[in-house]
Amino acid sequence: MTTAFHTAFALAALLAFLGGCGGGQLPQAKPLPSGCLAAFDQESLGSAEHMALCDHIVASHPRLLRAHVDRFIVWQHYGRELEACRKLFEMEKTMATLTSTPDDQEDFRFSVEVVCRQQGGDG
Repeated sequence: MTTAFHTAFALAALLAFLGGCGGGQLPQAKPLPSGCLAAFDQESLGSAEHMALCDHIVASHPRLLRAHVDRFIVWQHYGRELEACRKLFEMEKTMATLTSTPDDQEDFRFSVEVVCRQQGGDG
C-alpha cells in the first residue's frame, strides 16, 4: 500500500473517531466576564438579549463579583432596577466567598447602599 493511502486512511479514521466523540461538537468556551458591559457597543443587541447575556455570564462565573456588579449595571440601565437589586441582595450573603478586587467590592457596596437601599429596597 502507498503512503498516500495510509495517510488518507489515518485521516478518515481520525475524523470518524472525532465525529463519534460528542457528536463532533467542540466544548463551548465560557463567555468573557467583561462581555456584559462590552455588549453596550453592540447596537444589534436588544435589551432582553443583553440582560440574558449578562445572566449567562454570571452563571458561567458565579464566584466573580465583577460579573454580578456588571449585570446590575446593565439591568439598571434597562429600567429593571428592582430585579437587579434583588439579585444583589441574594448574593450579598455570600459575597465573602466571591473572587473580587477592592474596586469590585467598592462598586458592589455603592450599588447596594446608594442605589438599592436608599431608593426603597431593604434587602
